[in-house]
Amino acid sequence: MPETGYFLEVSQKTPTRFWINNPTVREAEYAIAAGASGCTTNPSYTARMLVNPDAAGEVRRLLRRELSPDRSDAEVAGAVQRALVTGLSDLFMPLYESSGGNGGFVTIQSDPLEEGDPDFIIREARAARRIAANIMVKIPVTGAGIPAVKTLVKENCPVMATEVMAVSQAICICQAYREASEESGCRPVFYVTHITGILDDYFQALVRQRNLKIAPEILSRAGISLAKKQYALLGEKNCPGRMIGGGARKLVDFTELVGGDLAVTVNWRGTADELLRIHPPVVSRIGEQAGPEVIELLRRELPGYAEAWDEDGLTPEDFFEYGGVELFRNSFIKSWQELLAAVREERQAVSREGNP
Repeated sequence: MPETGYFLEVSQKTPTRFWINNPTVREAEYAIAAGASGCTTNPSYTARMLVNPDAAGEVRRLLRRELSPDRSDAEVAGAVQRALVTGLSDLFMPLYESSGGNGGFVTIQSDPLEEGDPDFIIREARAARRIAANIMVKIPVTGAGIPAVKTLVKENCPVMATEVMAVSQAICICQAYREASEESGCRPVFYVTHITGILDDYFQALVRQRNLKIAPEILSRAGISLAKKQYALLGEKNCPGRMIGGGARKLVDFTELVGGDLAVTVNWRGTADELLRIHPPVVSRIGEQAGPEVIELLRRELPGYAEAWDEDGLTPEDFFEYGGVELFRNSFIKSWQELLAAVREERQAVSREGNP
């Protein structure tokens, strides 16, 4: 069992909370002991578990269990995903109960190949909510996701608005929540992501592809500066919900947000375990924004940055195709296709066994 000091100290000294991302059961247990107050999964989760020595056997067993001639490969994939998330929800249920329904959530996000269909998103969210009371559905902030969020808020469904990289996305989805809440009287738990690390991946790829001359120390401020602006704006505008940082790639994707009344979700290996190992000083950095000269340089020299920075930088019609959002979605699609391939392999294996 790992030492538990860093995240517990963060929670004792600041309002910042730690969530664990895409964990095995063992990692989830470690994270809870270390102070995790919630758990996120995404469409890559099952494919990742398929290649994890601690989880692969269970995933294969579930694939066999969920196979049925009247189920499509995608339906089997969705059923296996829900089965895995059920195990995580059981682990976090005591936190949910002890918090009075404000913590201990486990998120789930459905088939990314159907992300453009709001009716599909809503149906999958309703199916996921049948797992347990502490299930929170992740809905992308895109043209299809926005009406889905409105519908689910009216049904009092806990929602995590995801794939948020531009501040205009955050403002838009908070307004959608507010409208649905005022109309229905429902105020379910609501989180708004900022996918800092994935956005940095996108920016860094652009710099390489276009051979842009932006100093690494400046480029490294891009994603986190946008996360900090989003956090500040949500507070200034008295937006509903709570921000949660995601897509972490570096330790600073957590430590730079410490001090905020928010949560940050990180992977166990390489981030949570490393922060526990080194136990950095707990310092509030949420208010330490990059200087105006850095912001202006990024706005001028880094493609896509101004669109993400400006409150009206993107319209809802732009959200789906914004480069960082597209990069994130494509990673989900790749993993989901790997899962579908595993479903087909199991079907073929079962067929061979039945026809020796």
